[in-house]
Amino acid sequence: MNRHAGGFASAARQVFDSHRTLVLSFVLSFAGILTGMATAMALLQAVPYRDMALIGGGAVLAGGIAAWHSRHLPLAALAALAPLPGLIWAAPLSGGEAFGAVPFLAYGFGFAAAAVASEACLQRLLEGRGETPWRAAAEAVALMALLAMLWFWQSPSADAALQAVADSLLAAASVLLLLPLGASLLHFDEAFVARINRAREKRKRRLERLSLVLVPRWGLSFAGIVLVFLALGWFGAGTMLRGDLPAVLLRVLTVLLLVTAAGTALGGWREGLAAMLVAVTVFLVTQWLGVLDPRAPHAAVCSLETGTLALFLVLQGGRRALIRQRQGDTPASARQRSLEDAAGEVFAVAGALAALLPALVLRNGTAVFAAGLLLAMAGIAFAPAVVTALEALRARRRPVEELYGRRRF
Repeated sequence: MNRHAGGFASAARQVFDSHRTLVLSFVLSFAGILTGMATAMALLQAVPYRDMALIGGGAVLAGGIAAWHSRHLPLAALAALAPLPGLIWAAPLSGGEAFGAVPFLAYGFGFAAAAVASEACLQRLLEGRGETPWRAAAEAVALMALLAMLWFWQSPSADAALQAVADSLLAAASVLLLLPLGASLLHFDEAFVARINRAREKRKRRLERLSLVLVPRWGLSFAGIVLVFLALGWFGAGTMLRGDLPAVLLRVLTVLLLVTAAGTALGGWREGLAAMLVAVTVFLVTQWLGVLDPRAPHAAVCSLETGTLALFLVLQGGRRALIRQRQGDTPASARQRSLEDAAGEVFAVAGALAALLPALVLRNGTAVFAAGLLLAMAGIAFAPAVVTALEALRARRRPVEELYGRRRF
């Protein structure tokens, strides 16, 4: 299957290279017409202009973070602007109603996908390889849509949940459509390659310190921290989580769905359990903070968005570790190498936080979700720590070749 996928990607690349102008003209024309129609419909519905201005200011700040990370101004501008058409495409669904932090967090998700995609582009330039975020983003948004349908069906927040799913989905789709085409037109000279190589080496050395979480005793300690935050979120949001038997069964179904989907995507139940714990912890903690700050509108929906971003980051790092493992690394070594390459995810959350700053200053109830984004950033290291702790509690079965080495005759 991988051979066929690689052949298809190679054939698509050859078609694009031979018809570059035609493909770019078609895609940009399609995106421009769609954006123009959506803008006209949104203006007729009198969408909140203040929110539009705040998102634009947030995009400028996120672009500054991207420029600091990539050392390439056009690539940074592309990463910051790519999610905006998707938000415009989704704007007519709002009917002119404001949904609090929903569009800001959706932009943060789209920017995170763009930042990780930019990092993959730089990795391919420097090392000839790079794990694109499209599969992890698609899986995260699909789970978000399913959970939104399960949790907010016939709820007063149903419209906000629909808007959150549409915003996140279309922002990611916009990035998927525009960023690869735009990046193919950019020029990377030798001076840039030398500059970004130095920056990447410094970041890798700093991220090597996170390898501490892969030591079993420290992995158990960090997993304990995750459980403490989970308990705090559960008891803090208890007033919103109480319910009858169907509500309890729905929570159990949510946990099983996350574990099964993430475990299938990442190749093991330990990885699935770790992804579930991180995403649910982020969701519950933001729910708890939303209870403490009643000024945060649609807190449950925004908590789902924040948890989805955390899930995306965990899935992206887990997929990178899974690829290393299939290439012959041990699980612990694969996780370590994945952590050392996690600079893209760290700067993705930093950019999402920067994009939230204008709303944080001028809108009430947004600080809750800034705290959730910080917890999502911590999840980049917490998820491998939980997997390490689970391995310490129940060791993996190791093949004979790994235990005794391969003997060649």
